[in-house]
Amino acid sequence: MVQNVMTSLGETADKKINELADASRQKINELTDASRQKFEDLKRKNVEDLYRDTSGWVRSNPGKTLIGALATGFLLGMILRKR
Repeated sequence: MVQNVMTSLGETADKKINELADASRQKINELTDASRQKFEDLKRKNVEDLYRDTSGWVRSNPGKTLIGALATGFLLGMILRKR
């Protein structure tokens, strides 16, 4: 009886692990495809287009830009201080 329950639990766990692994593989493939597409789009743009896109994003997201700049400065300061 106990062995049957343990076997059943093991089989259920195996099924769940396989489902999660399949879902993870699918999500990774989706993200990989999206990243490749974005990279291809970026390769087709010239520097002026990239600058225009970046400037527009910075103007529409000043808070995020400021936080990103502060975080970057903090991390660079920590890295350079240790040297």
